Amino acid sequence: MGGNNFTIAILFVLCILVNCVTSDKEVNFDSAYGLTVRSISKVDDQLYDVIVSSNEVLNDQTIRILLPLDYTTSDRTRRYPALYLLHGSFGGAEDWTRAGNAQNICGNASLITVMPNGDPFGFYTNWVIPGNAAPQNWRTFHMEQLVPWIDFNLRTVTSKQGRAIAGLSMGGFGAIHYAEFYSHNFIYAASFSGALDLLNTNVQNGILNLRIIDDVPLVGPFGYPNAPASTNGWFAYDTITHAEELHDLSVALYTGDIGDLEHTLRDGSYRLQEKLTSLNVPVYLNDYGNGQSIGYECDGGHTWSCWKAALIDVLPRILANLQQEF
Repeated sequence: MGGNNFTIAILFVLCILVNCVTSDKEVNFDSAYGLTVRSISKVDDQLYDVIVSSNEVLNDQTIRILLPLDYTTSDRTRRYPALYLLHGSFGGAEDWTRAGNAQNICGNASLITVMPNGDPFGFYTNWVIPGNAAPQNWRTFHMEQLVPWIDFNLRTVTSKQGRAIAGLSMGGFGAIHYAEFYSHNFIYAASFSGALDLLNTNVQNGILNLRIIDDVPLVGPFGYPNAPASTNGWFAYDTITHAEELHDLSVALYTGDIGDLEHTLRDGSYRLQEKLTSLNVPVYLNDYGNGQSIGYECDGGHTWSCWKAALIDVLPRILANLQQEF
């Protein structure tokens, strides 16, 4: 009888220890670095939606986070690199998993994928003219609050060798823009159909005409194109003008050539590639033209089929540059 009690006691202690280990590995997200967590939703075993608030931007913001398959079962010393995926205009945090197949593409990789809301028209800048919409400090929100908040809550590789960033269209600009202004944060940056040449009049007109309210164009993110250079956001945030800031990164640029919009943005990818090459910055340009060369039903246009194909193509390049910690 005494032996049985001893066995039960041992099993009880073991159960407590197992529960402690399990609870240590449960995923939780706490408020920190200026972000207040409002709610946490577990979409599935790998995918989480965390809603946060910040003094840098209006309203609550969704951060969609995709964890590696083995995140909750790996050793506590295991740390993973992170890929930040930025959406395009008219979009939001769920775009890359809803339309971009990001969970199937990235879900089997040893990678934490972070997909933040950047506002349908936020353009990943601290707005030059926020007006009544203030605050609109998207760059500060993402780069000075979100990045350290992710490192605080998850087992990430916290050096620049542990981070990459990519995005489409508006987010393609955002990825390169963030990598230039915060080059210490990233080792790799990729743009898919990015609005990279902000000094191109056609690109400017396209952005200004994205949203017209009361006859006022979208001047908030960059201001008016004819403003003096000292106060002109188009010049201050132009990725080609500031290409030298990418000197210690690797860069990938993807573009098609079907449709007026894609053709206009294509020129910016070529201009940035030429500038980076002259600066000896490692750059990979994939001009897939009508889409046949990249496959996956890409039609060469400004479309999700091409951005999915670009993510599939660039992911091995990103992983080859990212550091893992075991």
